[in-house]
Amino acid sequence: MPRLPTLADVNAARLRLRGIALHTPLEPSHELTDATGAAEVRLKREEVQPTGAFKTRGAHNKVALVADARPEAALVTASSGNHGIAVATAAVRHGMRLTVLVGRSVSPAKLERLRALETSRITVELAGNDTDDAEAEARRRDDAGHAIYIPPYSDPDVIAGQATVGVEILADWPEVDTIVVPVGGGGLIAGIGLWAKAVKPALRLVGVQPSASPPMYAHLETGSVDAMPIAPTLADGVAGNIERHSITWRLCRQLVDEIVLVEEEEIADAIGWALEVPHILLEGSAVLGIAALQAGRLAVAGRNVAVVTTGRNVSLEVLARVLGRPAAK
Repeated sequence: MPRLPTLADVNAARLRLRGIALHTPLEPSHELTDATGAAEVRLKREEVQPTGAFKTRGAHNKVALVADARPEAALVTASSGNHGIAVATAAVRHGMRLTVLVGRSVSPAKLERLRALETSRITVELAGNDTDDAEAEARRRDDAGHAIYIPPYSDPDVIAGQATVGVEILADWPEVDTIVVPVGGGGLIAGIGLWAKAVKPALRLVGVQPSASPPMYAHLETGSVDAMPIAPTLADGVAGNIERHSITWRLCRQLVDEIVLVEEEEIADAIGWALEVPHILLEGSAVLGIAALQAGRLAVAGRNVAVVTTGRNVSLEVLARVLGRPAAK
């Protein structure tokens, strides 16, 4: 049975991440509060992390542990972008060799950001068509002993790092009673839930996925962990199937109260709203919670709601398409 993360792991990650991951703002959104009838809605601004996404927490926690135990080892990871950026930054910090495997469907903005991090010790390779293919190749290299795999979600140390988002939310706003989290592989919501449900068992934890890529939603509805067709989505950072033996299946079933789906038009509207109203640049994955609130997918009347905005690494082409104008030359 794979090891699951513990509260002790989370507390150790908190210490390890000091001076690396920012304690991000939890900012009130009067517009979302008024639109939803919630007592208050606040945005947990993870896109302001130095790497542009929350992934810095889990990646740095995991790489630091590997660096302590095997500083000479080579690392490999698979990523749609944000996790790869975070692992590359951590590998540079610890002077380790890393190969980032990326599916050919990766966002151009994220691939460009990854390429900018390449050095003699950090390389980026295209592996297969999508994140599923890249993850399978990374696992193969780990199994063959060529490198140590730094998973994007199915790892107790990665999840413990992501859990520090929940630590900050509860510390900054003890009155919060609902946390809304974008869901891909489930590492972020599992980590937040691990801490939040221990501190405040009655808290409601809600995940949001694009209807184009709903594997965790399907699991909570049917119990299935089978791969399913994945369609293109603006929320590319959460797109893809989840490894069949991932520990996040079990953690999410234990900790998550509900997962809701949003449509592509709703994601596009939320990206535009974030730019126009609070003037925040957010990628498609990051606005899933906002989209769910705006579309009326969640019953939050009278509740204190924290919405995690997860990243800002979005391409100009996507923004131009969302805003309905041609990209600048």
